[in-house]
Amino acid sequence: MSGNAQAYTQAIYRIDGPPPVLLRIGQVSAALAQLHQHHGCASSVFITACNPRSRRLRPAANQRRLRALRRALDVLGRAYLPACGLDPQHLWPDEPSLWVPGLPLRQGLQLARRFGQNAIVWCRDPQPARLVWTYPPKARTRAEGRGTTSATPWGNPQCTRPSGRLY
Repeated sequence: MSGNAQAYTQAIYRIDGPPPVLLRIGQVSAALAQLHQHHGCASSVFITACNPRSRRLRPAANQRRLRALRRALDVLGRAYLPACGLDPQHLWPDEPSLWVPGLPLRQGLQLARRFGQNAIVWCRDPQPARLVWTYPPKARTRAEGRGTTSATPWGNPQCTRPSGRLY
């Protein structure tokens, strides 16, 4: 598994709703199911516009990108809650994000690609939260600057190809 795939898989994804909900890849969340029920949906997307292609940007640049993502969701008529991606090892800064209830997977991937993201977190009751990559492994490793396709997340049962099929 590549460094990015491992980091994304081990991250904690916090939805800042009342009450806050913590998501982990590969785990089912009863609190998320309640949040889905509260918002009248059975699925959601956790997405950011910050640090495109895992390149750290200055906080001001990330805030501009997050505002642009909010505007894009407003145009789509989508509600969202503030969220944050957290590195439990504290090697990567907290990443401001949004949780979007009811956003179709396809639209989530389109937005992620538009904002230069490698992956989104897809949540669908009663399944565990899972990563969905925006690009196939070869394109992703090129974007990461590795030039190899040998280290991919497809061996991880909690990672999903862009087609949405679990492998």
